[in-house]
Amino acid sequence: MISFSKGIYLLSKKELKDNFLSPMVYILSALFCILMGWLFFNYLIASKELTDQTLTQSILLPIFGNMNFIFLFLAPILTMRSFAEERKLHTLELLLTSRLSHFQIILSKIIANFLTSAFMVLLTIVFPIVLAMSGYSHWSVVISSYVGVLLSILCYISVGCFASSLTENLVVSALLGFCILLSLMLFSLTGNATNNILMAQLFQYLAIPFHFESFVRGGIRSFNIVYMFSFIGFFTYLTHLSLDSRRW
Repeated sequence: MISFSKGIYLLSKKELKDNFLSPMVYILSALFCILMGWLFFNYLIASKELTDQTLTQSILLPIFGNMNFIFLFLAPILTMRSFAEERKLHTLELLLTSRLSHFQIILSKIIANFLTSAFMVLLTIVFPIVLAMSGYSHWSVVISSYVGVLLSILCYISVGCFASSLTENLVVSALLGFCILLSLMLFSLTGNATNNILMAQLFQYLAIPFHFESFVRGGIRSFNIVYMFSFIGFFTYLTHLSLDSRRW
């Protein structure tokens, strides 16, 4: 069997190459940049009228919040081909019977899709540069916000890969991934609707936005990191169970 790290590296490299040979990545990147650019421009114009708010409150908080929300739709689209297309083309069996373990395959898919998403996020680095020209200097908030966005995207991708492992239909995979993510997002609303304080706190803790908000406000806490990686580990394990069930 190929060493664990080398197997992940080789398959991730192949998956990443396939992603960037596909026009879909560039189309999504262009749409993402247009939408984010339009939102940033509008927040920048509106901030001139909000004299009682800082640039962090009037521009950074909403722009990163919207970026996180947009990837709620983009992540299932980027990951829908991960296993669904392999099943459709009948190449998944060959992959599963290769010298790579299931976890190597899953992690390779997640890493390749994450790096593709990170490429899209990197295109927004122009926004902090524009703010720097306006005298903005709270770079710790910018860095923690980008860390929060990337970790949230990693969570979304783990869900998208799980959804892709359940079907060979690309559209069904994308819709299923989006529905799972939306349901998890709604946990925070469920917490607000209950009078039980303990249940409200539990539902809020299970919602990704609750943890993402801490990053955007400049605070990186250990329990947020633990939640994110536990979330990723949980859906990675579910994907492993889904693939393992094909043996039967």
